[in-house]
Amino acid sequence: MKHDVTDVDSPFVFIVGCGRSGTTMLRSMFDSHPDIAIPGESGFIWQRRNRYEGSDGFDAQRFVDYLLGHRRFRRWGLDRSVVASTLLDPAPSEYADALRRLYRLYADSRGVERYGDKTPGHVLRIPLLADLFDEARVIHLIRDGRNVALSYMDIKEWGPSRAAEAALHWRRRVHQGRKDGEALGPDRYQEVTYEALVDDPETELRRLASFADLAFNDSMLRYFERAPEVLTTELHPHRHQGLFKPPTKGLRDWRSTMDMNDIACFEAVAGETLTDFGYERRFERVPSTTRVKARMGVGASQLRRTGKLARGAGRKVQRQLRSAGKSAQGGPR
Repeated sequence: MKHDVTDVDSPFVFIVGCGRSGTTMLRSMFDSHPDIAIPGESGFIWQRRNRYEGSDGFDAQRFVDYLLGHRRFRRWGLDRSVVASTLLDPAPSEYADALRRLYRLYADSRGVERYGDKTPGHVLRIPLLADLFDEARVIHLIRDGRNVALSYMDIKEWGPSRAAEAALHWRRRVHQGRKDGEALGPDRYQEVTYEALVDDPETELRRLASFADLAFNDSMLRYFERAPEVLTTELHPHRHQGLFKPPTKGLRDWRSTMDMNDIACFEAVAGETLTDFGYERRFERVPSTTRVKARMGVGASQLRRTGKLARGAGRKVQRQLRSAGKSAQGGPR
C-alpha cells in the first residue's frame, strides 16, 4: 500500500459521537490549535470504496465529480479547480490516499501542517476509518443522552423528535462507538465526556492533545473567539450558537427542563446504557404504561426509518424494556 509518508507520519484525528453531543465544540477547540485544521463535517468518507475502486484501479474523476457536488464539502471553501488538480494530476492509486490529499489541501489552505475530521456519524464507522487509515486516532465524545434528546427535540428539520426515539438513537451510537473503539485499543481510541470537558477543559484537552500527538496550546481554550469563522463551515450554523461562549455548564439540564414523561420514556429505552456510561437515573423503575409508550415510540421510529418494523430489533427492544421494568425496584428518585 502506497502512502504519502509526510501525512502518515502524523495521526489523522477523528472526532466522533452521537449528534448534539458537543462534537462541534470539540472540533472548534482542536481547530483553534495553531498546528491543526479540522473542517466542517465531511459526510463523504464513509462512501463505499467500491464506488471509486474497481479492477481498473481508483476512479479519481468520479470521486472529484461527486465531491464537487457535495453540499457539505462546498462549505470547506476550497477552489474547485485546485481540488480537481490536486486529485487528478496525478491521480492517486487508492481512495485513502485521495482523502489524505484532500485533507492536506484543506490544511494547506489554513497554513498548518496537520488535519483531522469531525463527523458525528463516523461513530458507527470506526472500523472503516481504522481500515482506511493506519494513522487514524479516534476521539469519542459522549454526553448524557437526556440532554442529547432535549437538543434533538428542539430541532424541527432533522433528527429524532421524541424521547424514546432519541434514546434509541443515542444508545446505538454510544454502544457501537465504545465497542468498536475498544477493539482498536487505547493507542487509537479515547473517550471523553461532554460533562468532563466543560467541567475541566484544560485537563481534558491536555489529555486529548497528547493522544493526538499535539502539544497543548492555550488557544484551544479560546475557541469561542473564532466562532464566526468556524460556523461558516457548518451546514446548520444556527444550531451551534453555543460556540460563542466559553465552556459553560448547564446549557442544557434535563433535571430542570425535561418533561417527566420524556425522562421516563428515555430511561425505559436507554436506562441501562445511562448506567453503563456512569450517568445517574431519575427512575429506578419506569411505570409499565410508560414502557409501553416508549415501545410504541421505538416502533414508530423504525417504521419511519425503514418503512417496515424490523421484527428482530423490535423483539429485542421489547425484551430490554420488560427486563428494565422487572429488575428495577422502587419509584422515582
